Amino acid sequence: MEQNQVALMRGHKRRKHIAASTISIVISVLFALYLVIIFVPYVYGIMVSLESDYEYQNTIFPAFRSFEIQNYARAWTDLSARGTSVLAMLGNSLWYAVGSVLINFTASTMGAYVCAKYRFPGRRFIHGFAVVAMMIPIIGAQASQLQFLKALGGYDSPFYIVVMLSAVGGTFIILYASFSSIDWSYAEAAFVDGAGHWRVFFQVMLPQVISPLSALALSDFIACWANTDTPLIFFPDLPTLASGLYSYQKVVETYNNYPVYYAGLFMCMLPTIVLFTIFHDKMMDIQIGGGLKG
Repeated sequence: MEQNQVALMRGHKRRKHIAASTISIVISVLFALYLVIIFVPYVYGIMVSLESDYEYQNTIFPAFRSFEIQNYARAWTDLSARGTSVLAMLGNSLWYAVGSVLINFTASTMGAYVCAKYRFPGRRFIHGFAVVAMMIPIIGAQASQLQFLKALGGYDSPFYIVVMLSAVGGTFIILYASFSSIDWSYAEAAFVDGAGHWRVFFQVMLPQVISPLSALALSDFIACWANTDTPLIFFPDLPTLASGLYSYQKVVETYNNYPVYYAGLFMCMLPTIVLFTIFHDKMMDIQIGGGLKG
């Protein structure tokens, strides 16, 4: 009797092990397919960017037949949009992406901290307003935004990032939750040692949310860097690399110089790839919590 029970238990464990192994294999295959789907377009683009114009027009699929490194030099000198050079478009991308992240995250971080840690009338309304604003879709608001920008002098100007400041949004909600999870005993201990409110914020509270803050800032920077719609609509005479390359597509279709165009695309992608490579651990390791022990 006992031997039968042991045999049944072994058989049950064996079936569970087989089922777990099967699921693991299926998941691994799906992730491998997803990885291939993600990387194939990049590999194809790199191969095209290293071809000559003749090879691109007379071959079905690129195969690293030649390494036309000069395509990247041609992209730097030949690509332009609205008479703006690549260097000028790079500058526009920098002030738009870096400026938007700095201004929006400064306002959102300070606002989230104050609403989470200080008691004052209306703080719950601000948080509730942010949540409701994220839930309600705003359709057809670009016309009013254009009028608003033109009235305040933000249209076709770097002043756009100041006029379109967004302090109460998704970043505010996430950082509000992050600051709310930090025990106020940290601040009380700093106050006892003579620290002021600004010092508590910068030296005690802010370092404890650096992981989610870095992840959000990096994601927002990449989104701004790759954004084409906003520059084309709100500052068309100041094209960024993304909007400039988008506008350059008409020239590419006319002269069929796709290798140079793909080289320009990868030059545009390079800063985001470098940033993600350096700070990917911050994006993957978001930890919120304190070190107090009761």
